Amino acid sequence: MPGVILAPRVRRWLNSELSYLADVGPTAVRRLRERIGTVRRLLSEFPRLGAPGTAPGTRRLVVPPYVVLYREKAGEIEIIDIRHSRQAERPIPEEA
Repeated sequence: MPGVILAPRVRRWLNSELSYLADVGPTAVRRLRERIGTVRRLLSEFPRLGAPGTAPGTRRLVVPPYVVLYREKAGEIEIIDIRHSRQAERPIPEEA
């Protein structure tokens, strides 16, 4: 099974989102952590689970209310973007 890593951009987003949710309450933080953990387990077992993304070589997985964009890179799965489903898709830099 391939490992699932978070791109630096995703780690920054996750830290920011967890900080925001900490003000909402511990339940919100726990739910986000659980969702991210679930996504990582799913992608590790089923790397092609998501639909093809708009950028070449990417796939997207919807885990309400989030959209996860990922790609296979050097034998691993790299999560390159996570956004709320209400947000517009962002361009993916080469070094996500």
